[in-house]
Amino acid sequence: MTRSTKLMLTATFIAVPALTAFGQGSYGTCTDEGWLTKSDAAFAADCAAMAFDGGLEERQSLAWMFFARVNQLIEDADNGGMSGSGHVPEWMAWPTDPDTFGTTKPFDFEAAPRSDLRPSAEKKDIEAGRVATADPDGANEEVTRNKISYDYLVQRGLTTKLDVAAYFAQNDYVDMPVGTIELKASWLQVTEGSPVPDGALTFKFDTGEYWWRGLHIMVKMQSLANPGDTFYTEDPSWFWTTFEFSDNPGVAHVRDTLITQRAELPEAEIAAILSEADLAGFGFDSYAPNGTQIRFTVDGTGDTPVILGHTDMEDFAGSPNTAQPQYWTGFEASCHSCHATAAYNPQTRAFFPFSVPTGALHSGYNMTDKTGEVRYLGQGYKPLDFMWPIAFQTR
Repeated sequence: MTRSTKLMLTATFIAVPALTAFGQGSYGTCTDEGWLTKSDAAFAADCAAMAFDGGLEERQSLAWMFFARVNQLIEDADNGGMSGSGHVPEWMAWPTDPDTFGTTKPFDFEAAPRSDLRPSAEKKDIEAGRVATADPDGANEEVTRNKISYDYLVQRGLTTKLDVAAYFAQNDYVDMPVGTIELKASWLQVTEGSPVPDGALTFKFDTGEYWWRGLHIMVKMQSLANPGDTFYTEDPSWFWTTFEFSDNPGVAHVRDTLITQRAELPEAEIAAILSEADLAGFGFDSYAPNGTQIRFTVDGTGDTPVILGHTDMEDFAGSPNTAQPQYWTGFEASCHSCHATAAYNPQTRAFFPFSVPTGALHSGYNMTDKTGEVRYLGQGYKPLDFMWPIAFQTR
């Protein structure tokens, strides 16, 4: 069955009301009628002003709009769907990291949703020098991407180390297209000792039932005037948000005290967005954005780092005890700062080592690699446009 056929069969889930019920104001090109059905490129371009010129409330609304768009429901008759609904979010039929970097076979965007969990290596395991496996008893992080992102990576030869070297023989930077969407989902297997929390959405993969703990969302909204300045500029190009299950232990504390840029929206506005996207009643309101981010520091002044993360996916950044976010007094997580260090050195043919900075970077920013050598960001490294998957997944 083709994707278009499945979408027709699920028209009751994705029909768009005739009148937008929220967000009318200065950013009408982003929020007006048709926002749900625009192409990813058109929606990103139309919403760049709202993302980068609007206040925290506008950014929080935009986070919910992106959440609604990527979670448009498609039929999943073979696997039973999320929580037995017979439907899954569209992103569950997008290519994963293994689909992008682990095979030369073109991805079939018309194929039925998969039933196997295809995790990427967890950042905490990369940081420790380990390679994560698809441990059915562990926390699994699964990266998916839209067609814009997939096509660019494959067509530009950014999926193997040999091709990355050839790319940087001719180019000084990666510049992902406007409309690129990269997602990371967090799943936890359901066991007798680790049951599904009330209200959480679930899915039965081949290896067992898992509950969905949240979703990172990063979207390319506009290109920089100088894409080679990715490491240092406060000019925004990507929009970041991370949705987390709202009853996760400690997440309320982290949102209220440690996240720097978050604006609580009225429940009526959230309900209006989900209703307009025909997602009301599915269970998505059990999740919420921990915040948003568009640059290194608050207001781009260089003074206060923007803190944004997920208490499961970035638990390594919490302190004093990474497993107890309800007691954290510090959370050194910054989506923008971390991803900005995704870089490649054409001379050494090596990627910059993974690290977890917060705040603005400088040419002397450094990290020790696996050989014990200290690597400096300003010494020969070229930006990958915030795309850690190129560094993590190329073979």
